[in-house]
Amino acid sequence: MMLFRNAFFYTVGAGFLALSKIKNNLQGYSTPKPFNISEAERCIDYDLQVVDLWLSHLQQYTQDTNSLFGKNILELGPGSDLGIGLYLLAKGCAQYNACDVNELMKSTPDSFYEKLFARLARMEGLISNDWLRQQLQAMQQGSTSQLNYVVRHDFDIVAAFGEASMDMVVSQAAFEHFDDIDATIRQLSVVCKPEATLVIEVDLKAHSRWVHDKDPNSIYRYSNAVYNLLRVSGAPNRMRPYQYKEALERHGWTDVMITPIKKLDGGVDSYAGLDQAFLDRKNQMDYLSIMICARKR
Repeated sequence: MMLFRNAFFYTVGAGFLALSKIKNNLQGYSTPKPFNISEAERCIDYDLQVVDLWLSHLQQYTQDTNSLFGKNILELGPGSDLGIGLYLLAKGCAQYNACDVNELMKSTPDSFYEKLFARLARMEGLISNDWLRQQLQAMQQGSTSQLNYVVRHDFDIVAAFGEASMDMVVSQAAFEHFDDIDATIRQLSVVCKPEATLVIEVDLKAHSRWVHDKDPNSIYRYSNAVYNLLRVSGAPNRMRPYQYKEALERHGWTDVMITPIKKLDGGVDSYAGLDQAFLDRKNQMDYLSIMICARKR
């Protein structure tokens, strides 16, 4: 029975990877968000929840209840809208910077931001919407703004922001899409100031819509040769928690704390049917998503 199950999921997973590659070749890269920007209220809920979860983990990590105030923040892979940036500015950060390979913001309608401002207006303790609107308009017009959105197809973070300019790095379900994690973290070590903090959520699961629910570890069933044949640039890189920790420490980050956000059900064998490269228990295959906090030396 287990052999049949593993063979079934191996075949189905490969089929979804192939379909994803065909779709990518025809349509190009699309937002990793689980729903479209046209669902404005869901997108706003998502943006606010992401920031609140980051700050909850950051507070536990630093014991600082005001960890945003006056900080220059960099988000990698912001996705389809600037809701997260506006919310961070509203909560008191000095400047929000974002870097992406794909210009996904261009299709975000003004109506999304109007709904976001309406939501922020109902929340207490935030900076005035008038100032936030000014920052958004200045950014859209290419003027100086505390909302700084940069698209670089070469993902050269150092060239975009300079050395020792950032106090904090944040990211939501983006690091798993980066093809070269080591190079990305090496660049972050250059652009971040000493004592800068990092808080990122990494989604370790398969990303195909049906597969990630039925067989979340589907992408780990394949050898490197098979997976590389089926994947496209930006598909999950299959890096495991210990590899993120090693890369961070290798490039000058310390006090690395990795917390599971979602884990496989205890009754599920998280190693069943996986490629031999992932059978070592250090891979923590029961971890489906994680939050990583670290501090730069």
